[in-house]
Amino acid sequence: MKIAHPSLLKKFGPFLFAMLSGVLASCTIVGPATVQSGRLAYNESIVETNNQQMLLLVLRDRYGERGNLLALNSVTANVSVTTQVSTQLGFGGSSDYAGNLVPFGAGAIYEENPTISYAPVGGEKYANRLMSPLPLRELMLFASNLTDPASIYITFISRINDIQNPGFLHNSNSADPRFSKLVENFANLHKAQRLHWTKNSQSGSDYSIVIDHYWPDYTNDVSDILKLLNLTAPQNFPSRIEVPIALGPDNSLEGGVSISTRSIYNLLEILSAAIDVPKQDQVSGAALSYPPAGLVGEKLRVRRASVVPENVATAVEYRDAWYYIDDTNQATKLFFRLVTTLMSVSIADSTSSGATPLLTVPVSN
Repeated sequence: MKIAHPSLLKKFGPFLFAMLSGVLASCTIVGPATVQSGRLAYNESIVETNNQQMLLLVLRDRYGERGNLLALNSVTANVSVTTQVSTQLGFGGSSDYAGNLVPFGAGAIYEENPTISYAPVGGEKYANRLMSPLPLRELMLFASNLTDPASIYITFISRINDIQNPGFLHNSNSADPRFSKLVENFANLHKAQRLHWTKNSQSGSDYSIVIDHYWPDYTNDVSDILKLLNLTAPQNFPSRIEVPIALGPDNSLEGGVSISTRSIYNLLEILSAAIDVPKQDQVSGAALSYPPAGLVGEKLRVRRASVVPENVATAVEYRDAWYYIDDTNQATKLFFRLVTTLMSVSIADSTSSGATPLLTVPVSN
């Protein structure tokens, strides 16, 4: 290394100090910048791939194939920054260096090395959760938190007392209009904040539907509900009615209502039936055929295209075609969001027992 004339140091010393300060200062902002860009990028990728593998699972089900899911257990992103500074100075008179000064150099190297861990989704716990009727607690939570709970009642409930809401209309049966009317009454009272789900204050069931402050504007809705459910109407409409709810096919709950719910597997099959598969695949038997959809599936559509589609909520390539949910189809988007949410809970429950990840992938950039 050559040391420059003192006059050169005096001349370029402030520049060198400023350059070093800039390099070091840049390191202090790498962390926040990494969070700002990396967190959103990872999150967007996780959401997109979760949706794609869920749609692919439904597609495989339509073709009678075994589907599989991988749960993303963790993403660990290790970030390192290496700084470099270089310079050349010299001895001697300033005339020896006139026009021959070498510029100072500095830089920083940013490196990110994420480690991604996956775990297989399966086992008895997962199968039981997938096949079992959805619990009343989940029905209560979803119905209580949506602005319009009509779609939740239609999706979750397969029967309430003797009123059927089948997923498929076998033998050319038509949907029972009583169920649609009942959902309409429930939704009207919910929007007016007159109907609430609550923990049951009586014995015999875990939850109740409480209807209060409905007189006189919503008396007809309450009368319709009591009549449809074969419940005895009070002689004088009180300010509060509590209807106990039980899960199960039998309606032996005195003064209450028995509800049968679908399973997550039922919902996946209903979505599978909504896929636009080629007609030749149905004729040949390569794809499964289903009866006409009931109330829950009549507005669902998973479309097919030969090229990458635009304006989609989610899309995946399968069997030389692109299958997608149109971004404007709110009914299918809401149903898909509901199913993926329920599935995520099931996956979390079945992979939270400390099982060893199937695959841990270190990635270097």
